[in-house]
Amino acid sequence: MLERFRLRRRKRDSRKAPSMKEWPSHIVTLSDRDLSDFIGKYPLSVVDFWAPWCAPCKVILPRLRLLSRKYAGSVAFGRLNIEKNEDTAERYRVKTIPNLVFFSYGRRILSVSGVKAMGDIARKIDGMLIEYKE
Repeated sequence: MLERFRLRRRKRDSRKAPSMKEWPSHIVTLSDRDLSDFIGKYPLSVVDFWAPWCAPCKVILPRLRLLSRKYAGSVAFGRLNIEKNEDTAERYRVKTIPNLVFFSYGRRILSVSGVKAMGDIARKIDGMLIEYKE
């Protein structure tokens, strides 16, 4: 058991965060095909599960754009349209939108649904950066 823990720790410690060139400078549009690669690549990523008909989803988008600029090089932001990517929405049990799901190297760490103030989202990100940033 102890050996298994050490092996996991070595594997986690051997991962390197992407260089500044590899971080997206915008909110990435995601699909069923590329979500796993996206969330697995970064120490901290935020995915917005949304739909085109959802008015609150339109409200949160400008806030996410500002946050993606503020946290450029530290947090990767993506959006996934649940109407076009139903399988992924079901896999992550997204029942309400907008739904922000936070990941660390592919592991789901937090889910927040509904429209939130930019400051609330920023505080959550700041707390997670301390815990999950390498």
